[in-house]
Amino acid sequence: DVYKRQEWFCLSGSPLGLGRHNLAAAVLLGVVPVLVAGFLKGRNWQGLGLGRGRIARGLVWVGIGIPIAIVLGKLSADHPHVKAVYPLGGGVPADLPGFARHALTQLPYYASWEILFRGILLYGLTPRFGFAGANAVQTTMSVLAHFGRPLSETLAALPAGLALGGVARHTGGVWYVIVIHYTAAMAQDWFLVH
Repeated sequence: DVYKRQEWFCLSGSPLGLGRHNLAAAVLLGVVPVLVAGFLKGRNWQGLGLGRGRIARGLVWVGIGIPIAIVLGKLSADHPHVKAVYPLGGGVPADLPGFARHALTQLPYYASWEILFRGILLYGLTPRFGFAGANAVQTTMSVLAHFGRPLSETLAALPAGLALGGVARHTGGVWYVIVIHYTAAMAQDWFLVH
């Protein structure tokens, strides 16, 4: 089974430790694209979805998204291939303080993911391709970035990417979709260790 932990990185060697992985993700998926789009291309923060957005709309979407994210996290945690891969890094404590530390280490990864896909790409491509085209491109790229993950996760990335792109557009920012995506991931990890 290709999803066994010991075989997961058979082609790439040992993975980075979780802390280094999340730091690398924050730099490569978040900081570098923001600097390139912001300074080299002259895009402002708001134009990349990094402003406050429409706070009232954002809070409504977070209120809708969190319960859905928790249910989806539970459903995902029940899948055997997901159980073989997650939680990333393994060894996640089941106690609340230990799990909270794990959750905090994951935040840079999920925040930078959303900043790249639902911020830089979606907002950056919308003037050229329109919202529908930009949403299709960022979702396609997000799905491709899930290749090598459990098939159920890769397939779920399609509707999730389109929906999160829609929420990012409706709210005018990525911060609200960060909360929703992060909640789904942490709910999945919580259910996996309990």
